[in-house]
Amino acid sequence: MSVKHFKKKLSIILKKAKLLSYHSKQFSFKTYKGKKRIIICFNGVLPHGGLVDRLKGILSFYEISKILDYDFFIQFNNPFPLDAFLEPNLVPWRIDEAAIKYNPIGTKLIYAVNNFDANPLEEIKKARAHTFIVYANIDYLKIFYPKKNVEVLETKWRLNFNELFNKTIHLKTKLNNIEKDKYISFHTRFTSLMGDFKDTTKLVLLDDEKEALCLKLQKKIKTILSINNHKCYAFSDSINFLNKIKQKETVNLVEGSPFHMDNFTKESTLDAHLKTLIDFFMIANSEVVYFIKIDKMYHSSFSKYAAIIGDKPFKMITD
Repeated sequence: MSVKHFKKKLSIILKKAKLLSYHSKQFSFKTYKGKKRIIICFNGVLPHGGLVDRLKGILSFYEISKILDYDFFIQFNNPFPLDAFLEPNLVPWRIDEAAIKYNPIGTKLIYAVNNFDANPLEEIKKARAHTFIVYANIDYLKIFYPKKNVEVLETKWRLNFNELFNKTIHLKTKLNNIEKDKYISFHTRFTSLMGDFKDTTKLVLLDDEKEALCLKLQKKIKTILSINNHKCYAFSDSINFLNKIKQKETVNLVEGSPFHMDNFTKESTLDAHLKTLIDFFMIANSEVVYFIKIDKMYHSSFSKYAAIIGDKPFKMITD
């Protein structure tokens, strides 16, 4: 076993131990008498990922609950309560922390964060537990349905999202006040490259490298603007890039600074996270969605899954 593999294994063991320690405080001898249930948790005990990572976990395990006819709940209270922006639609998924009990026989903890090789459907099928407490951030639909094509899987993802969620009045109002006309959008992800966004990565480009990258991006954006008649909105995790491209090209910005949902600075407000939701649904409402990734820039599923939710064309632009 390589050192890297050993460290990864050890990290997973330590995280599972931390979760067991946390949920053991909810210990109960009482056996849960209701229908079998899945509870997916975003409580800040461990990192969960950004908005789309969390939605991937939610919708994957919601699909399992539908396949197995289990009840489904979402505990999402960190770093903000999910129902501040997204409220239940057809499924009453809210659950209070006091309602989550850990019984060593009737409860199974599933830690599937960044576990791309797992098949949680089979794991849950084989288990004897009545309650499954889940931590996950992966889209497993292609593992559940290996013979389905991308279009079918994306349609299922979108339908599951709409069964679970409605936008709150607050979020709807904010979105309606931004734009009435049709528009396109493009999205970029730098993480730490531009030196203005806190993430898990550490690499920061030199000033001349930043400038060179921005010039390359500007050429790509000019092409996008030249083939579209609608106004264009720019979205990115770099406020420095957004401000720079706004000065050079005819693009629109949504007010606010980009912010990571895993709250690396440990400082956040509800409005800071509202910005993430607004960006996501603004992209979802675009006529066409572009994701630009060149040079050392990072991949992102944010705009792709927004396009899936909005059932809009998604185009990736690379070198």
